[in-house]
Amino acid sequence: MVIGAGVSGLSSGIRLLENGWKVTLWSAEFSPNTTSDVAAALWYPFLSAPVERTDAWSSNTYNVLKKLTELPDTGITMTQTYEYFREPQSDPVWKDWVDSFERKTEGLPADYVECFSFITSIIEMPIYLKWLLSRYTSLGGITTQKTIDSFESFPEKYTTVINCTGLSSGALLDDDEMYPIRGQIIRIKAGIREMYLDQQIESLTYIVPRSQDVVLGGVAQQDNWDLNMNSSDHEAILEKCGAIIPEIKDAEIIEDLVGLRPGRTEVRLEKEQVQGHPLVHNYGHGGSGVTLSWGCADEVVELVNGA
Repeated sequence: MVIGAGVSGLSSGIRLLENGWKVTLWSAEFSPNTTSDVAAALWYPFLSAPVERTDAWSSNTYNVLKKLTELPDTGITMTQTYEYFREPQSDPVWKDWVDSFERKTEGLPADYVECFSFITSIIEMPIYLKWLLSRYTSLGGITTQKTIDSFESFPEKYTTVINCTGLSSGALLDDDEMYPIRGQIIRIKAGIREMYLDQQIESLTYIVPRSQDVVLGGVAQQDNWDLNMNSSDHEAILEKCGAIIPEIKDAEIIEDLVGLRPGRTEVRLEKEQVQGHPLVHNYGHGGSGVTLSWGCADEVVELVNGA
């Protein structure tokens, strides 16, 4: 049984079904009402640890997402991307995982001095989550809308429980390593086809083109539970994105959205025994839920199989 219908829960459920397990998925919410739905999702390792594990999960997931672009209706596109820096950078660990990696130092906007040019995936989460759920059910997976308040007791027919409850794991497990990382984005109408990033926390900026809109961000505010739109953050996002593409400041705004990333000191992906039954945890992915999803799902299967 898998608990949680975000990207981690659905990916884990699919991999378990593909490996011959019978799976029931319980969740209080399904798309479009999950935290994953709000994400301006792209493949990029961000706000997650430990690196010796997240590097492998990220590389695995890049390859899976790239392969999924060959299928219809996944909501995934491989997109030319530019990441800007205000100081010279060493090579990123993921340089050889992505397609067409290059360095650029000329013709950069604002006060940027260096740029990584590469191809990565943009994932339109409402479309992708719908595809994931369809894939899950087509493999025979069962869904149940249900809220849980404890991992101490489950029906005997479930041999193993997979915990993919994200930020809710903090309260469910009394896990004081969990914390929210507040994000805020703006959806606009604009004819932008390439992605632009500044992933430094103090200046976090992203311009993410999708089929029906462009997503502007962002903020990464640790320990902030506020789900209300903040006008100061709104103006700061427009200012930062406008420094990269000036016409953004005059674009038509569709809406502002706020979400909470499930932050943790380290991703928790491990197995324990609760009341004599295996409980596999897969949560705390920070800002890299999609980026780590398939790599983590494969390790969930290894743990369930006894590795």
